[in-house]
Amino acid sequence: MGWSYLDYGIILIISIYLKKAPYTKVEESFTIQAIHDILNYGILDISHYDHLQFPGAVPRSFIGPLIIATLTKPFTFVSTFFSSNSSTQFEWQMLARATIGLTNWLAFMFLKSCGEYALESQRLEEQEKESKNKEEGKAVASRRPDVNLISMGSWFTINTMCQFHLIFYSSRPLPNFVLTLPLTNVALGWVLLGKYKQSIFLLAFTAIIFRLEVAALCGGVALLSIFYKKLNWFNAVKFGLMGGVIGMGLSLSIDSYFWRNWCIPEVDAFIFNVVRGKSVEWGTESPAGYFTHYLRTMFVPPTILLLSLVGFANAPENLRVVSLAGFFHILVLSFQPHKEWRFIIYSIPPIILLGSTAAAYIWENLTVRKVFHILVIAVVGISPLLSLLFSIVFVHVSSMNYPGGQALTNFNEMIIANNVTNVTVHMDVPVCMTGVTRFGELDFDKYGVIYDKTEDLDKLKQKWDTFDYLIAQETTAATIPFEDHPEENWEQISSAPIFVGVDPSVFSRVFKEGETLFDLLYRLVKEGVNITNFLFDLIDSAFLREDIFYTYRRVSHDEMHIGNQ
Repeated sequence: MGWSYLDYGIILIISIYLKKAPYTKVEESFTIQAIHDILNYGILDISHYDHLQFPGAVPRSFIGPLIIATLTKPFTFVSTFFSSNSSTQFEWQMLARATIGLTNWLAFMFLKSCGEYALESQRLEEQEKESKNKEEGKAVASRRPDVNLISMGSWFTINTMCQFHLIFYSSRPLPNFVLTLPLTNVALGWVLLGKYKQSIFLLAFTAIIFRLEVAALCGGVALLSIFYKKLNWFNAVKFGLMGGVIGMGLSLSIDSYFWRNWCIPEVDAFIFNVVRGKSVEWGTESPAGYFTHYLRTMFVPPTILLLSLVGFANAPENLRVVSLAGFFHILVLSFQPHKEWRFIIYSIPPIILLGSTAAAYIWENLTVRKVFHILVIAVVGISPLLSLLFSIVFVHVSSMNYPGGQALTNFNEMIIANNVTNVTVHMDVPVCMTGVTRFGELDFDKYGVIYDKTEDLDKLKQKWDTFDYLIAQETTAATIPFEDHPEENWEQISSAPIFVGVDPSVFSRVFKEGETLFDLLYRLVKEGVNITNFLFDLIDSAFLREDIFYTYRRVSHDEMHIGNQ
């Protein structure tokens, strides 16, 4: 048991994905803005905090952002020292996200080590039972082949790093990944170590502070631990209540301070989304949605799901509890009409662990006697490569879905290049929802740029004539609101695109009439074309983009062209 060089591949891919898609979306906005405010303003004076102006539909806990900001703070000092001339704090956003990624990676490694421990414990127990039977003269049952610990751990690492959702979002400031996923992985790891009481305590603690849907996972561990006679009802309930009550007290004391009102955010969110049924406004799906759609989307190809059946037959009891608790968690959440893949993300690592156990068992013990056996081994070996290939495509597509962040970056570059100072730019709601954070704002002391995000239409109308720049969805200046003749007052200076689809015909258009693949390669080599760059450019051109956000500069401030204020 322990880490291998292969394990560092997970943190490497997390870092690559972070670099590829550095911006954040609306679901991540509270966490990233809270981290920004804690890093910049401390915790004694919260009057400048972003959430006081833009609170959102329901409060969210500050405990996760507070811990991530604390862990990130030392790195920001180093960053400031080496990047003293940086115009924005965007490096700090990257450092905060890297910290989130690091916590998730460490938790993956802990879960893997605990899985190896569970297998080793099973092997030792079977050996001890076998020896005891020999001493007593009893018949010795044929023992199933062992699963090599290193092999199982390697399969878990490979399957994890090839899984898109886990790795791409491991560095993202979604509440589900900011300490929630790491803590659930630790709790499930404790189950594998036989620490059922501690696991139930931690899961209940995590649920009440970070994400209440973790309570379903906690319930699964509790019920299955009772079923497998690892715990009695009294201890399961006692440690669950202890975790919930302590977590509730911690959340009440910390979050009430930051929100300036008595609250337990996850309880408030539960009342808003479930009791009052507001979550259905975001869409509803059938009860079978997680099993028929989301799991199939998260496991492409679905080899791990199929291997779980083999893995369960060879898994020790503790691993069975962990994997069944994961499926129980998905089953319970299926009764909630509104569904999102991130609500069941905590069940993915134990499912991968179970499938990896099966992969190791097959890889080491399957004797090739039929063509079917060859196919099975081929599928087990090739599936991670296919999954990684799909992940690379998904990452490339996802990186094009943050046009607000790109628009803000383009605007800042224009300000710096033209040495513009003391101006105000308004960014509309869709722009702010797709990549704009306060980390991306220029240093006010140096540039004096005010970034306005006013949402209320009445307030926006009153402030409209103070704006020098505008980043919005308006495709032409003529559609800009609150003015009689906006086309005379504004000029478009840049745009930001978004992914809109795939055009596979680009691959056929590179061939001349009657040209074969060999002819094409020969022609490219003869013309001195870099084949690698050509292929990357060709593939990239197949992903279609379309401008969605436009940046305008005010060129006229004539009062006769301004509408009634």
